[in-house]
Amino acid sequence: MTSRHFTCAGCGALSWTASGAFNRARKIGAPLYCDRTCAGMGRRNGKTAAQKKEGKRLYDIEYRKQNAARLKGKKRRYHLATYDPEKARIVRKASMPRHVEYCRRPEYRAWKRTYDLDRRAAEYGPFAEAYKDALTLAREIRARVTDTQVRIENGTINKAQERRRSGHAGISGQP
Repeated sequence: MTSRHFTCAGCGALSWTASGAFNRARKIGAPLYCDRTCAGMGRRNGKTAAQKKEGKRLYDIEYRKQNAARLKGKKRRYHLATYDPEKARIVRKASMPRHVEYCRRPEYRAWKRTYDLDRRAAEYGPFAEAYKDALTLAREIRARVTDTQVRIENGTINKAQERRRSGHAGISGQP
């Protein structure tokens, strides 16, 4: 077996290799290294871990855009193959008390109140703010006046009794 000398692409040292390996590397334009350490160093691209992560993140975004339908189909098939409704019910039941306690927290209730109001108001489109103002006004009126006072002012308190006493026909048609 014949051998040829070459200059290591990693460290620049003079080294020897088989003629076949030398010719093969020259034909495809591949670098030759004196040992595994230099070969490993030659494979490095000089990027930091943060640069690699950022490159992977950008690649993943583009990949997901281009293959959205295929990925969604794969996820659906996996879900259908592995989903067990009974196991899911047990998991949901186990986490229910924690969720109930979370929903009872004052800050959640305050957030939920405004969220629901905004959600219902969105149905009115450009009049959403007017809807919210009307609800606020109605709430303020209810806070200042009792139901009995409103009925007395409107003349709607004890309507059936008033009809019977005045001799007018009631709902059943009897005097």
